[in-house]
Amino acid sequence: MKMIRLILADDQLLIRAGIRALVETLPGYRIEAECADGHQAIEAIRRLHPEVVLLDIAMPGPSGIEVARTLRQFDRETKILVLSSIDRPEIVEQALSAGVNGYLLKDFLLGELQAALKAVLVGERYLSPKIKVSPLAADSEAIAGRNALLTLRQTEILRLVASGRTTKEIARDLGISPKTVEFHRSRLMERIGVHDVAGLTRFAFQNGVVS
Repeated sequence: MKMIRLILADDQLLIRAGIRALVETLPGYRIEAECADGHQAIEAIRRLHPEVVLLDIAMPGPSGIEVARTLRQFDRETKILVLSSIDRPEIVEQALSAGVNGYLLKDFLLGELQAALKAVLVGERYLSPKIKVSPLAADSEAIAGRNALLTLRQTEILRLVASGRTTKEIARDLGISPKTVEFHRSRLMERIGVHDVAGLTRFAFQNGVVS
């Protein structure tokens, strides 16, 4: 069985020990490293490339939200599952906007942890049942999730399209053929869920690809 590798980041030793004990009862999961602050978490993620990061919000150094933002700058594949006692809607919404895949309150049961891990690993969002977020935050998170699926090349082409460059100009700037540009643009529309260049441009401005 292929093991799913996790990094656990929480500044409280007893909580890390408890979460590790729970994870060790789940078949197919292994904690590769424990981190006591945000700096350690970022370094461990860069070094180990885990499938999932179990991330506390309130930690010394970069907070869990800052860790998530940093991670999404260089890694769009690793899943981020927040484990926190903080249930304030504004904090949950900030975490979702930063690119986390799930938010689990620390009073969870073992079955809920297992369900959350399964959900985020297949690309779904998981929120503890007690958590309430606004529809606007849900829409923003969905947009961020689609953006996280873009490759670096697609992001580059999206920026150029939104800047008003033609297919031939983009092809020339990137040293690729116009047909390749058209292919990437078509894939962009599929992934983002829009049907024209205006939709691509709107998405790019909404998500800070261009300003």
